[in-house]
Amino acid sequence: MSSRLNKPISSSTALQVMFFLHLCSFSQFCPGLPPAPPRTGQHSAEASPISGRIISPVWQAALLFTHSTARVKTRANMNVGTAHSEVNPNTRVMNSRGIWLSYVLGIGLLHVVLLSIPFFSVPVVWTLTNIIHNMSMYIFLHTVKGTPFETPDQGKARLLTHWEQMDYGVQFTASRKFLTIMPIVLYFLTSFYTKYDRIHFVINTISLMSVLIPKLPQFHGVRIFGINKY
Repeated sequence: MSSRLNKPISSSTALQVMFFLHLCSFSQFCPGLPPAPPRTGQHSAEASPISGRIISPVWQAALLFTHSTARVKTRANMNVGTAHSEVNPNTRVMNSRGIWLSYVLGIGLLHVVLLSIPFFSVPVVWTLTNIIHNMSMYIFLHTVKGTPFETPDQGKARLLTHWEQMDYGVQFTASRKFLTIMPIVLYFLTSFYTKYDRIHFVINTISLMSVLIPKLPQFHGVRIFGINKY
């Protein structure tokens, strides 16, 4: 019920109500309203019964309605730029609509761009795709700390990486599973198209481990040798 009362009122509805109230002040649409208290000094004896019964309550209701509409508009203007309800948007950005599809399409676009380079062979393209993807995700998820937003969390997110901020640190969520599975799938595809060449296999395995190990729950908030602690 409270959510329905707090729902913003459109300008067209406000105009309709104001027009209806204006009609009521000059017609007999609202005969049941109680009479207004008599005025003293200004044509109190000559006031019509309709205006005496209707004009005062109608204008009181109109003023109240206009005041409430103005408050709703002011409150809406004050909330511009705060459409999300999260204290830290980094916690839910990977759960946004279409973000997973955009992530997969980005990998495919990177692979197509590398394939368009004439002097790169197919195994080299797959290995470069895997390395560039893993390096980018390592920097984005496990190196960069803090948020690009001003958050009222008293600096708690300043010392946390994006991976540690996701889903408020809850492990094994859908986003965390997705970001863990994708490098493994890309690793299998790369190994297949490189025909399990020894050099490519070693490079791709090291690249995979660099993004899988920091995702383990045992390494949540851990800084090995104090690296990237502050």
